[in-house]
Amino acid sequence: MKNDTRKEGFSQGIGRWLGTAEVYAGSGRFLGNATDRRHVQKQVDTNRIRIDLSFVGPLKFAGHYFIEDHTEYRLYQGPANTGFAETLSSGLIDANAYWPVTGLTQRFYLMILPDGDKQMSLGLMSRGEKLIYVVVGEYSRVTGEYDGIPSLVNGTSYDLADDPAAGRGEVLIQREGQWTGELSTLDADLAPLDATQYQETITKKDIGLDLTISGTAFAPGTQSTTLQTNQWETWSAPGNFVGSYSMSGGRALSGNFHFLDEQLRVWRREVVSHDGSIKSVLHTWYRGGMRVGVQFGILSYTEERDTEVHGEGMEKSGGE
Repeated sequence: MKNDTRKEGFSQGIGRWLGTAEVYAGSGRFLGNATDRRHVQKQVDTNRIRIDLSFVGPLKFAGHYFIEDHTEYRLYQGPANTGFAETLSSGLIDANAYWPVTGLTQRFYLMILPDGDKQMSLGLMSRGEKLIYVVVGEYSRVTGEYDGIPSLVNGTSYDLADDPAAGRGEVLIQREGQWTGELSTLDADLAPLDATQYQETITKKDIGLDLTISGTAFAPGTQSTTLQTNQWETWSAPGNFVGSYSMSGGRALSGNFHFLDEQLRVWRREVVSHDGSIKSVLHTWYRGGMRVGVQFGILSYTEERDTEVHGEGMEKSGGE
């Protein structure tokens, strides 16, 4: 089903938001929580939005910036944040920006969940090409006088920095089980294509795990690979479906996979919710350096695996 909500702009973000971000080092190790408050206001009689924010944690900054909204894209006009964001839907932006107050470049996506009152985000903060911080955010809309208490994992960075699961007991992003859901699909020009039913199955092995996926719009059929992991990074064995990703607290990942038969690469960015029940995904597809499409959405987790569809030894199929 095609549904182009970009014409609405990123319209759901107006209001006050409160969350507790988790801040990780570029290595994926937990540094600490940060309280993140944002007030998003539409400017009267203009296409500009003002963002007032306070972010206090292992890194801290406060101030405001303006966004000039062109519906299908947004310009971040400073002073606290400058850059450009593509509006992928009315509830999702993909941004490249620079925070002068920190000297950090940010690759960032922000997704509003279907209920309209929660957001999930992933910020990759670099200086030059060096990844310094990964900021994993989960926010709630503030609708009354009482802000509430954001979710967090109790503990100290002294203890949790050496824990790949950051105090949650397991690496959520690659638990054994299944992630399923509908992914919206856009072409190279971000025009809508038919959505797909996506499924990702993880099976634990003595060393590493098996990953099987189906429902990608750009590499049809079922794809499988064997992965090794040290709980901070994960990488594949040789084959036709190969790649690697890094993890932050076992809750977020960023990395690239190559589909050699299709001559395509996908940049995967994903964040699991605090309770581990869902994850937001943004998959950007490339041929060389040229974008060929995007898939995004919310996947739900279940411990059960569909062994009829994804049994052991499943070979790559030729099509849907």
